[in-house]
Amino acid sequence: MNTQRVVVITGALGGIGQASINLFLAQGDRVVGIDMKPSNDPLVLSLVSSFPESFRYETVDCTNENEVESALERIEKEFGLIEVLFNIAGGSGRRFGDGPLHSLSMDAYRQTFDLNLTTQIVMNKFMVKRWLESNRGGCIINTASVLGMVGGNEMFSTHAYAASKAAIIGMSRAMAIYYAKQHIRVNVIAPGLIETPMSLRAQSDEDILNYMDYKQPIYASKHKLGNPLSVAKAATFLAAKESDFITGIILPVDGGWTAQ
Repeated sequence: MNTQRVVVITGALGGIGQASINLFLAQGDRVVGIDMKPSNDPLVLSLVSSFPESFRYETVDCTNENEVESALERIEKEFGLIEVLFNIAGGSGRRFGDGPLHSLSMDAYRQTFDLNLTTQIVMNKFMVKRWLESNRGGCIINTASVLGMVGGNEMFSTHAYAASKAAIIGMSRAMAIYYAKQHIRVNVIAPGLIETPMSLRAQSDEDILNYMDYKQPIYASKHKLGNPLSVAKAATFLAAKESDFITGIILPVDGGWTAQ
């Protein structure tokens, strides 16, 4: 019998997602990546080729209940029982028009909340249902942001994004207490500014980089952003069986941002 855990990672083809896939695979887990891109994406093909027994991929719209429910059922039938769900799916709402509240359109608000909060609510809902129906526990790690914990200045004035990330924290804490007796752990990682495709705008903005020397001082001498691998390492820590007494926490991976 295969004793490897099955780990599902949403937003799998982003910077943090890729680092997390590699790290979970390296420690011997079986991984299913979920994202919106098609299965013939070059990264997917490379992972499937390199890890034919340990990696699977599903193209899923995580806001769609039918797609999510079907995907989880298919994964467990074909690949094994899921023990860990790491929700990374989400992103900036700037392309929808997210910004300061006084200029925020309701359409931009709704699209930003769908991208960040609805994706995690739907994934969590159907994963928890499967665990409850089969009387087994599991581990959920949701991804928020430092902007869901502390305010941002004009450089980070995406207020729908901040609200959606704060909502993830509130949802996760409520879930952690409600489902604790069913041995379902729920924790949150709140990254700072990480060097991923999502942060390309910031990576080329000298003012933001100078500000990060102050906000994320652990890397100040290097004048750079956080590493996706740092977030992946936090996820593997929270997912570890040795972390079975940890639930309901918010773990900032932020180079010191929220300590100020």
